[in-house]
Amino acid sequence: MQVSFCDVGGINTRYYHAGSGDNAVLLVHGYGASADNWCRVIDPFASAGYAVYAPDILGHGFTDWRDTGSEPPQLAIVRHLGAFMDKVGIKTCAAAGSSLGGVLVPLLYFARPKQVTKLVCVGIHTPVTDTGTLDPAVIRAANANGSKAMQIGTWDACTNRLANICFRRESSPKDVALLNVTCYALPDRLTAYNKIGEGIAAAVNDDRVRINPKKIMVPTLMLSGRQDIRAPVDIIEKNYRRLPKGEIAVFEECGHLPEIEHPEKFMKTVLPFFKK
Repeated sequence: MQVSFCDVGGINTRYYHAGSGDNAVLLVHGYGASADNWCRVIDPFASAGYAVYAPDILGHGFTDWRDTGSEPPQLAIVRHLGAFMDKVGIKTCAAAGSSLGGVLVPLLYFARPKQVTKLVCVGIHTPVTDTGTLDPAVIRAANANGSKAMQIGTWDACTNRLANICFRRESSPKDVALLNVTCYALPDRLTAYNKIGEGIAAAVNDDRVRINPKKIMVPTLMLSGRQDIRAPVDIIEKNYRRLPKGEIAVFEECGHLPEIEHPEKFMKTVLPFFKK
């Protein structure tokens, strides 16, 4: 696993990468997080024969921020992800997204249907809800948790932020929290975080960011923790069949971060899905 930076349309973009070949996996993190959330599964995917890419999305981690103005932030982030794919030479890929990433990857599929071959939506129920858009209350709750950690700016605060969304508080990843402390120290991270959250909440009725599950014509796995405080599993269990090629996996004793809380189980679940 390596870390690199590249220029994506004038935006300095950090990304993790490992492996090589034509079978690519794109890993998209969530709101207020960074590509570091995927560090426990990048090498296992590469060992299974995939070229793996995990970028910091716009205004997150160590990727530059560009104000999106009145445009819904999701669209700007998806456009940046598509340009990143072009930059690093991803022709086709399976895409997995965690939390907000689980909304971004279906939108990426809509934008590039010939390039995104499978989807995994982790810790998110939005793609199969009645509205198909992010609940502003969920965004505000995430913002309250994240902005507090950013403002305090200590390792303990970032560790506690992650502990708040894990099933077991002791599962909070101190290595990821340490990287969070570093990127949160960048002078524009809190501004970017707040503007993205405000923009997402304002776009709740914007059809451009609405996900119609019936239009997702690629195999899609909805994967969540049973005790996820951000994504009600009962809604996913009730509605995942709205996806023409939908599947479901629910991890017991797991919160909002299955890729961190249960990385081995995550791989045992997602790899067979990708290989079908």
